[in-house]
Amino acid sequence: MAENQRCVYLIDASIYIFRAYYSVPDNLFNADGQPINALHGFAGFLASFLDEVKPEHLAVVFAESLTTSFRNTIYPDYKANREPPPDELQQQFKSCRMLVRSLGMADFSSNSFEADDLIGTLAARMRKQG
Repeated sequence: MAENQRCVYLIDASIYIFRAYYSVPDNLFNADGQPINALHGFAGFLASFLDEVKPEHLAVVFAESLTTSFRNTIYPDYKANREPPPDELQQQFKSCRMLVRSLGMADFSSNSFEADDLIGTLAARMRKQG
């Protein structure tokens, strides 16, 4: 990497939130009795990432919906076989996004574009800026 170039980390949050939901025991709850296993696992991932990588520039990208992407307009059966996330996980996505924001990290999402589309756009824009 050239001396004047900066490294920008773009994280697709969904991968880590899903992984946490299915790998962290589901016996963790907040004061209201809501499950927080995905939030706990995602927070652990972020803490480890920040500690190990110490990124100077970071953005976290969230997926909004399985059904409202422009890809569904092009091909209506896009992701038709994919089950929606369980309700216990769905509410934790919001908590994970609140965590990212509370840590002062940039976050992005869109009802029309998927996380990988946003990551590609952000990467292209950052590359243009050097």
